Amino acid sequence: MTEELKMWTVGNGGEAAPVKQVRHIETENLLEKTLVKNPDMLIPGLKLVGRQTPTDGGWLDLLGVDRDGRLVVFELKRGKLTREAVTQIIDYASDLNAMNDKQLAEHITQRSGRDGIEKIENFDDWYEDWRAQHIEEPDEAPQLRPVKMMLVGLGADARATRMVDFLARGVDISLLTFHGYEHEGKTFLARQVQAEPDLTEEFRGGKESREERRRKRRRAVEELAENHGVSDIFNEAVRRFLDLDSRYTPHTRRDGYAFYAARSLMLSGHDTKFNSPLSLRITRNGEMRVTFFPVSVHLCKQKFREATQSNPSLFKCEPPPNAPRTNDVPEQWYCVLDRSGWDEHKERLFELAKDVSTAWNKTEQEAGSRAA
Repeated sequence: MTEELKMWTVGNGGEAAPVKQVRHIETENLLEKTLVKNPDMLIPGLKLVGRQTPTDGGWLDLLGVDRDGRLVVFELKRGKLTREAVTQIIDYASDLNAMNDKQLAEHITQRSGRDGIEKIENFDDWYEDWRAQHIEEPDEAPQLRPVKMMLVGLGADARATRMVDFLARGVDISLLTFHGYEHEGKTFLARQVQAEPDLTEEFRGGKESREERRRKRRRAVEELAENHGVSDIFNEAVRRFLDLDSRYTPHTRRDGYAFYAARSLMLSGHDTKFNSPLSLRITRNGEMRVTFFPVSVHLCKQKFREATQSNPSLFKCEPPPNAPRTNDVPEQWYCVLDRSGWDEHKERLFELAKDVSTAWNKTEQEAGSRAA
């Protein structure tokens, strides 16, 4: 592959004029600021969760979660990428990969909310909600690790490219370069991928079947309920939520399930697709937590108002860690109930869930009729 790209402006008569290439954008910080504001320039669907994050090997430039739910480390350089950049990013990624799950979650949580990156109050919760809301088959998608690596610069020398090409046969590392151009007072960036990963099935965990992975995750949730002594009420809740709508599918989370509708819902005036109306989780204290995402409250505003009027203390509201908001409902509604509280309020919760299901299906049918 050639090391540089060339661009021309072309007139209506076929005349072509070369566009001046900028070999060094003003500073690395300018490129980094641009990518922070436009993470899709790095990877479509990327969500950045950290910037200038410290590791044992030094300060990594950007940290994100890709659309498959994998953690990605980015190393940015203002000029050409060299072999030193390759060793740096391996050092950063290996440090994160060596942390246990709790250490990694705390590491990201404590260092989020800086330099244009959204503050994350609890990465474990944020990540589970993100998977439930953005991945069509969260039970089948890869988990957070192993960490992916992406080198980003304004070109790459031959040794860096050769090293990444070699590593990409067994490690998830890629090389992305941007070429800068100036024309009529404007700066243009051209994106070029020079090396992409080719992971083996063994590295991806392909030897384990999908059904085996599903079984392990569900068993982990069952064991959590057993350990807290709430298996009976948890299993009853799962069954009854599923009975409310035969098209609901439970997707396993770390501590419970998010219930997915059969089809994504599009609301009038919204660009966002809504996939899940609610979730059921077991808290660290062994309580039942039911969360209705903003789309559910949007669909049944009056029903939720009535629920709070009859019992003002039942629900609490909070900004959703990752569930999409609607134009007029910015918060998700949740309740946390011990065994006695669950027995007292469960019928009200099932009734609300049924109302949401009915409204969801009606809205979906109306959208289909308009499209037809």
